[in-house]
Amino acid sequence: MALMDLIKARHSIRKYTDEQIRREDLDTILEAGNYVSKEQPSTIDDPSIKNGFYDAPTVVCVFCQDNFLFKTADAFCMMENMILQATELGIASCIISRGAETFDSEEGREMMREWEVPEGYACQGFVLLGYIDGEQPHSKPRKPGRIKVVE
Repeated sequence: MALMDLIKARHSIRKYTDEQIRREDLDTILEAGNYVSKEQPSTIDDPSIKNGFYDAPTVVCVFCQDNFLFKTADAFCMMENMILQATELGIASCIISRGAETFDSEEGREMMREWEVPEGYACQGFVLLGYIDGEQPHSKPRKPGRIKVVE
């Protein structure tokens, strides 16, 4: 299945049978969750980096209703879908959090008004998009013992 078809087919299911999933499928799912990029420095690791958006030419702000209990989780699911699709298209990407803090100033609120963000919405994060400057990082083997299944 193509990635965009997969994204469109995925839903948060809230009713299940009691049939256990196959262990091989669980292992594959857990392996996917274990791959998070740590190869390139962040502003936390390298104080010489002064631009929190790493000079990405495109920055997508993800706003959600501020009074919605699951706004952060939903926003990060949305952002993950975006970066997976970007990867399939050969576009580099990165998710940046702390969206609400970014707009928690008069300047930030003015930007939201200019962009016509509805009242009661807050930024949950950002998706940086562009083309990689340098070599594509390679996935390293994962450390053993990082995943534990209790049966």
